[in-house]
Amino acid sequence: MLLMTLIAATMAAAQPAPVLDARATLVAPGEARTTVFDGRNWTCGPDGACVARGPGASQPPLRECRRFVARFGAVARYERDGAALSEAQLTQCNTAAVR
Repeated sequence: MLLMTLIAATMAAAQPAPVLDARATLVAPGEARTTVFDGRNWTCGPDGACVARGPGASQPPLRECRRFVARFGAVARYERDGAALSEAQLTQCNTAAVR
């Protein structure tokens, strides 16, 4: 029994921290909020920094950004899986901003 407890404790300690699958920085920060959107659990702070956990819907990063912007507002930065969108892509993405 002690051996099984030690093995379970070791396995729990060895599991990595949750991966941040996407990040965004809102141009116009607002209230802190948490919501599930497109298969990701998004948490946005009052400073406009948003992080997402979860696999997300299978879609190209630019489309994902446009959907995010349509829901949350324009972004100064958007990245997924460690790759940030370029300035040109951000311009395209922000055309979906709520008007």
